[in-house]
Amino acid sequence: MSAPPQADLAVLGARVHTLVPGAAPATALAVSGGRIVAVGDERDVKTTIGGRTQVLEAPGQVVVPGLVDAHVHLGIGLEQERGVDLSAVAGRAGLRSAIAAAAAATAPGEWVVAHGLDYGAVDDLATAARDVDTAAGGRPAWVWLADLHTVLLSSAAVRLGGLTGAERFADRSSVAVDGAAVVREMSAVGLAARALPAGTVPELADRLETLLQAKAATGLTGVHVLDSWGDTHDALSLLDAEGRLPLRVVSAPWCTAGTAGETVALAAARAGRPGRRYRVAAVKAFLDGVVDAGTAWLAEPDACGECQAPQWLDPVDYRRAVLAAADAGLPTWTHAIGDAAVAYALDTYALAPRPRTARHRVEHLEVLADADVRRFRALDVVGSVQPAHMDWSDPGLADPWSRRVGAGRVRRAWRLGDLAAAGATLALGSDWPISSSDPRRTLASAALRAPVGTGRPAYGGAGQALGPAQALAAMTTGPAYALREEAVAGRLAVGMRADLTVLGGDPVACAPEELPGLPVLATVVGGQVVHGAPG
Repeated sequence: MSAPPQADLAVLGARVHTLVPGAAPATALAVSGGRIVAVGDERDVKTTIGGRTQVLEAPGQVVVPGLVDAHVHLGIGLEQERGVDLSAVAGRAGLRSAIAAAAAATAPGEWVVAHGLDYGAVDDLATAARDVDTAAGGRPAWVWLADLHTVLLSSAAVRLGGLTGAERFADRSSVAVDGAAVVREMSAVGLAARALPAGTVPELADRLETLLQAKAATGLTGVHVLDSWGDTHDALSLLDAEGRLPLRVVSAPWCTAGTAGETVALAAARAGRPGRRYRVAAVKAFLDGVVDAGTAWLAEPDACGECQAPQWLDPVDYRRAVLAAADAGLPTWTHAIGDAAVAYALDTYALAPRPRTARHRVEHLEVLADADVRRFRALDVVGSVQPAHMDWSDPGLADPWSRRVGAGRVRRAWRLGDLAAAGATLALGSDWPISSSDPRRTLASAALRAPVGTGRPAYGGAGQALGPAQALAAMTTGPAYALREEAVAGRLAVGMRADLTVLGGDPVACAPEELPGLPVLATVVGGQVVHGAPG
């Protein structure tokens, strides 16, 4: 056997979780040319160290495969960053006060942008939109609801967007105008967003670079972007071409009713031109909306008599889009929150080819029927779940989501444990900016099924919680499997990509409550230290 090449990077003295089944314990590894060339004990690795090797001494520290957030929205998240956070607002008076304060701090004619408004904070969305209009004082105002599926617009924003309320969409998106407006679901949100002021692609690229550097500081080595908001694709392509992407970024542009043919063709063309750290790998389709707005697709109506229909006016058109994407070599990552939506997505995947570039996924799957749990493994479909969404759900079922779903269905909510037991591959994410993209918090949420530090009982029962090793796999090997990269990513072995996260504690051994506080000592992407260095 030939000796390994001289290492560019060596990590010594750590506990290394390789995630390779049956592998011997390891305390060191070496990297050359962006790949792992040695993993084992220090004796094995020191033979690779030469004059140009960067050596990271890591006594008592823990190395895991690079952590990946499998569901984020970078463009929308940046849009929200310039707005006011309404997550603590309650009631009409609180909303009017917050918007009035934001308007007072905004130059005349500029947009008031706000985000994070909870559905439970207002009694009626149309009334809330009128309150926003009054408080904005004639300025254009855009208010995101917390789930990003509904927007409230002031009358000035309605005029700038040319909205009338007569708009018709190929899906169940809608615009309701009464001076102010309530805009529901993504086709309508995208139409309204054309009026928002936008910067240049280089400006967006600069902001994305800063954002991704911050995410690298939390231990992330990659993100999956499930949208095509604004110029996000062009900005990511620019960063990649200039060698400025600190993380690996994979995207799945929105494939909505009425745009499917165009989206699939464009996504397939872009997928054929992968960059060094950025590529298009799939398309994303919305099969339903969200429970809180009554737009999810449940097998039985919710407690308000809603959540009865798919997002596509004719779900057969969704099926045709999935088949067309698969024929073009692309999997579909389907937003399906209700049990009826999940079942229809799985039925569709059963008919579709399995693209060689990545695997089909179901996103969110907040309510899952018993009959569908085992189908994920049988169909080789990845379950993409965001466990932090349970943070807003009350075990006493007093929150809007739980009241709508009802006690009988809560036992079938966020079935992480059942899916894992059935052998399904899970890929965990945050849905950032809806919840924190810090992977340590995502790991904690998967284990606790409750907000960290509250001592609250597990939502839906502790039996659905993931064990620490399962959660870690769902942020490493799971995302790699989703991209059909299991042979090159997600584990630490010779020949694998050198994407590493170095922590100041053991995410497998520590208490879940301690996970958010684990120090991130280094983040390594392709052998390059993009954040920190162990001491």
